[in-house]
Amino acid sequence: MSLSVATLASSWRFAEAIAVMAARFGDQFDETPRLARALVSHQRWMMTQAAFALYADHLAGRSSGPGLTASGLADWICQTEIASRNTVLTYVDQLLSYRFIRLHPASAKRPRSFEASEASIDAMQRWLGVNLAVLDHVDGGERLQHFRQRPELLFLVQPEFARLCLDDQQWREPGERIGLFLWTESGALVMDRFISLTPNAVLEDDFYDLGTIDIPAMAERFVMSRTHLQRALRKAEQHGCIRRDGSGRASHIWLSADFYQEYRDWLARKSAILDAVFEKEMMVAGETQQAHPQSEPVTVARSASNRGC
Repeated sequence: MSLSVATLASSWRFAEAIAVMAARFGDQFDETPRLARALVSHQRWMMTQAAFALYADHLAGRSSGPGLTASGLADWICQTEIASRNTVLTYVDQLLSYRFIRLHPASAKRPRSFEASEASIDAMQRWLGVNLAVLDHVDGGERLQHFRQRPELLFLVQPEFARLCLDDQQWREPGERIGLFLWTESGALVMDRFISLTPNAVLEDDFYDLGTIDIPAMAERFVMSRTHLQRALRKAEQHGCIRRDGSGRASHIWLSADFYQEYRDWLARKSAILDAVFEKEMMVAGETQQAHPQSEPVTVARSASNRGC
């Protein structure tokens, strides 16, 4: 049985796992900042997941449509009021210019359809692997091992996961305090930094002592202006998310325990959705293997495995 939101949100092992995941995403930003910026705000995260879902559904033969097109992505995103059509079209242009997507070889002239680049597929495989590892840490499961054995699961799991996340209003529209970080450019990276430090921090008077953090260095690392970061931290302080001490280069920061729990509650929604979808696809795969034990793997499985996980 898949893990529930309540089980995940109340599990300290979930807190430990998301701290490791947050640190890894920070490292990924250091390695490939352009690619990682596709996920550094909640709006971009949702557009990225939706774009890959359109591509993956078409690749796996689960959609008879044209796959990933600018108009198709814009229709989906605008329907859920995540972003304006112009924002989506600009985003697609950025993906093209950075070579994260390219024109599909079989694309019609109108509408143009796109496919994900090898770098984008590899990044999404790593993203799914890290998120499955979080679930495994909570209950000792073997999801990541199954995924490594069958990397084509990415193209089967991700589209349904994306649809359910974007349909979930509580995930799509996080609370005001979470939004202070997630709706701002690179704000998710700042939150990831705080989350990565929290499990080992001392809890005193309902605040976790995160220690001294070099604010200008953080702004430089995450390609943010110092003014923008300081403004975001001031707002977080005003809303009771953090406490700060120090006006110089470094600030001693404490993270509110109730805000930390609020954030874990919100992240648990995403992880619960992923677990339910992954479990469903594994059950389908098991039934298929029993019905066709000698069948060859689908083409997408061979191409996906060549790209690694």
